[in-house]
Amino acid sequence: MFMKSYSFSQWLVSRVLPVISVVSLNLASPNVTAQTPTLQPDYSVYYPGEEISIHFQGGPGNGADWLGIYPEGGVPGSGTSTLWAYVNDTQTAGAGLSQGTVTFTGGLSDVGTWYVYFLLNDSYTPLATNSFTVIDPSAPRVRPNQLAYTTGQDIQINFTNGPGNAKDWVGIYLQGQTPGGPLSTVWYYVDGTQAGDTGLNAGTITFAGGLTTSGNYVVYLLENDGYGILASHAFTVAQASANQPQITSLEPADGAKDLPPKVSFLYTILNGASKVVSNSVALTIDGNPVAATYAQQDSFISIGYTNANLFAPASSHTATLVFDDDATPAQRYTNETTFEIAAYRNLVLPQPLYFENFDSTTEGELPSGWTQISYTEAQNPDVDFGNLDSAAYAQWTVVNVDRFKGSFVTYSDPTRAISEQTNYQRVLTPNLLNVVNGQVLTGPLASGRFLFADSGYRYGASQVLFAFSPDYNLAGKTNIYVSYHSLWEQNQDAIGAVEYSIDQGGHWLPVVYMLDQWDVLTVTNETTGEITVDAVATFTAEYDDAPVYTDENGETKGGTYGAFIGAEVSQDLAPYLSPRVDDDPKNSKRVEYFRLPAADNQAKVRFRFAYAGTDSWYFGVDDFGLYSISATPVERPSLTLTKTNGGWLISWPDTYTGYKLESASALPSASWTEVTGVVNNSITVNPTGTAFYRLRQ
Repeated sequence: MFMKSYSFSQWLVSRVLPVISVVSLNLASPNVTAQTPTLQPDYSVYYPGEEISIHFQGGPGNGADWLGIYPEGGVPGSGTSTLWAYVNDTQTAGAGLSQGTVTFTGGLSDVGTWYVYFLLNDSYTPLATNSFTVIDPSAPRVRPNQLAYTTGQDIQINFTNGPGNAKDWVGIYLQGQTPGGPLSTVWYYVDGTQAGDTGLNAGTITFAGGLTTSGNYVVYLLENDGYGILASHAFTVAQASANQPQITSLEPADGAKDLPPKVSFLYTILNGASKVVSNSVALTIDGNPVAATYAQQDSFISIGYTNANLFAPASSHTATLVFDDDATPAQRYTNETTFEIAAYRNLVLPQPLYFENFDSTTEGELPSGWTQISYTEAQNPDVDFGNLDSAAYAQWTVVNVDRFKGSFVTYSDPTRAISEQTNYQRVLTPNLLNVVNGQVLTGPLASGRFLFADSGYRYGASQVLFAFSPDYNLAGKTNIYVSYHSLWEQNQDAIGAVEYSIDQGGHWLPVVYMLDQWDVLTVTNETTGEITVDAVATFTAEYDDAPVYTDENGETKGGTYGAFIGAEVSQDLAPYLSPRVDDDPKNSKRVEYFRLPAADNQAKVRFRFAYAGTDSWYFGVDDFGLYSISATPVERPSLTLTKTNGGWLISWPDTYTGYKLESASALPSASWTEVTGVVNNSITVNPTGTAFYRLRQ
């Protein structure tokens, strides 16, 4: 879709000023609507070229309201959409529809994550958004024939592009269960039996009688009598024949802990003989009303909400959903859940002194001034970036992130299991606890190209790789920090290390050492009982499975983790040891941030990235930057404006205290009036005409 130019009378502005944040309301606009729009793709996963249907509901009903599909990172108004249509399912504005379906018959050609936006009246004002994924046409896929069932209803599962083994199987698990742990709820081999006599790579399986217990479920396509996941898809089962509406599932669950600062709330309600009255639905967070979405498909109702302002680190909250039914007399239903936010860090970064995102570097090379040393034996001499065992991955190298959205040849054997070939998609696993400058990083930590070292799916005894940055001139600069996007996954016998030098590599100083949590050794004070990290023991302990290598002089080295670091082993390294969890693809995907005290005013600051493993995992680096941060930057809150049934909800993050909300009828204004009635940094207002709001501290 071409970018559109537009004008409309509604003016909503959120603006951060040095001291204040101002929003304006003009309630005279014909485009203001109290409805809550929603979008829902018919499936969450598609093949290239496959028809995509998007269901929309709760729109304002303008003839030029439209739906646009954008690639990951694309934002309406700053780039063109890949696909688009007006709500009448054409590219010619016609009769306005507040609900309906738009079908993109030719689908999308590129694999990846895509976002669909519901946009207002030929503008780029988003009303709602959702996402889905397009996968490689050769990748396995499993899919229920519908996304919601009632108990006892037949469940039909379609699968495609399986390996074709007779013992490939389809299992249904409760959401949150992992195949290989608890037993599946129901299962069949791909031939629809529990004997598994016939291998099929595509087909349909029917679970007659469905499931007897309501809840959220996931169907998995699994490989050859094992638990290797080939594909999966979520669906819901709700209790049938209830006399009254019932909440069949909710996210987050009551008592949930360590949630990200942005939480996706989702309640599923099944109507009974009495039904939910839509305009009675109200969701509050900590007693404050929020603008939840409302969507209905057959007897199922979905209530959704995602907070715009980040919840404070380590904070506790209560969500309360209230609704009435249409019985006589009407009955009121209340559901209250509590949840806790993880102790995340909002990393505030200024403009960098030096920055390298590796995007301008040719794949297979290093940026100018960077060097590497490898002691990895490349038994396959081919430079093949589609083969993890080839010489391409025998050293630190820049590689295109898109490769990790598909599959790789492993151990130079293209016949290996499909689940193994696609396993490195885990490199791009997001971690929603990464927050930079007030924004949650919802996608992978690598984009474009990034620096990558591999140990996994390779033949050879060990993989030992070192990369070195050029020397950075920090003369006259103080309070130096390094920050980079770390795509690390721990293996029980691997070490990742980052160090720096101020004398061109003559001596190395610690930044961070990543080891399996069980390999970080401790000592207990017999008098006080205090347990502390023993850095010397950690780096000098000998292990049979630790990496080893032969250096340029023919000397065998390794067997201890200290063999792979540049700093002198001493107890002074204890604060820099960072225990990690074995085989965890998410929690070590971090935006790292470290103070480099010895780098202040130094003219030659160099970095050393080390990775050593034995057919272990990987270490990726992107967005490497050096910063001078003289003091903790002052973070300014910005106001968020949300339309509710009762007016306009004005709020700002509860992490900011000591601010007063003020209003004026025009700008500029010499007369600002404090707004009374603010509770927990939010208030619902309903002014007439135009009003401006600001924060003052």
